[in-house]
Amino acid sequence: MKKITVILLAALLLPVSMVQAGSHGGMGKFMKMMMHTNPVPNYVAVIKRNSEALGLTKEQIGQVMAWNKANRDKMHEMVMSVIAGEKNMKQASLTGTSAEGILAMAKEVHKTRLEIIAGKTRCRDRMMQILDDKQWEKLTGMIAAK
Repeated sequence: MKKITVILLAALLLPVSMVQAGSHGGMGKFMKMMMHTNPVPNYVAVIKRNSEALGLTKEQIGQVMAWNKANRDKMHEMVMSVIAGEKNMKQASLTGTSAEGILAMAKEVHKTRLEIIAGKTRCRDRMMQILDDKQWEKLTGMIAAK
């Protein structure tokens, strides 16, 4: 059981060091944290950067921006919660918090990650409604190429 706990803690804390080590480059700090907290693409960000190349109409841009406005604050809050939770787990480990206490913290972080992934999947579904098939294919090609 101790080995499993140690392995689980190492797996949970490794991404924290990866975020801290990967803070250089052209991408903004929050976008790096967003990518760290979930594996689902950030469709809105790619659409906003490539609206002209995707051939979006003003109406489509308005719909994308409305979705973004309605959801960005909650997403930001959840991402920051994951980052803070990981830092707290690291500190708890350093100060001798019990394995049970750290695992309880990990469960909360995991729960928030699942909420982020669910929200990003709802976003995907909404973007599929807004974009036509050709635009969607082009968007997913852009994302896959990265």
